[in-house]
Amino acid sequence: MKKIAPLLVLVFFILNSGCKKSDTDPIASFSISNYTPCVDEFVTFSSTSTNAHHVRWTFPDGSTASSNTISYSFDRNGLYSVKLEAFNKAETVSDYTVDDVSVCVSGKVVFYTDSLGYKAPIDILMNNDFAGTITSFVSNIPNCGQPGAVTVEICPGIYTYSATNGFKTWQNSVKITANNCIAIKLN
Repeated sequence: MKKIAPLLVLVFFILNSGCKKSDTDPIASFSISNYTPCVDEFVTFSSTSTNAHHVRWTFPDGSTASSNTISYSFDRNGLYSVKLEAFNKAETVSDYTVDDVSVCVSGKVVFYTDSLGYKAPIDILMNNDFAGTITSFVSNIPNCGQPGAVTVEICPGIYTYSATNGFKTWQNSVKITANNCIAIKLN
């Protein structure tokens, strides 16, 4: 019969007992309102931690915050990590988690119509998400953000759109590029 060295048993016991968390230990977790925001767009971070007496956020610029919900904006494009630490009351036990946010320099697309032959309102969807409603007509190609048109600001990429006024449906795709505005006429 083989003998197990006492030192090995002690090391095994310490390693195994150190891995189990108590049911009352904090577990850090959080939600993010937008994983792909535009530069300078505020993102809301909300702690969903359990058993946490208090939390501490650490943002890419080194700033910290201690509220359960906080809004933060990123001033440059890139991939950024946000850290949340959850503590028990005595700060003797803590847990942390990290999640990434991909910030972009946005582009815009403006939807419009200049024809009174098409009935308003025209509902616009981008990638099956509601983007807005055209409620009036414009006489010229509008600038992004112009009243009477629907402007969508979004990270660069290729998106599908659909529009309908109840009588006619428009469907296609659009390529959004950074710092650019694309006009799409619905006639």
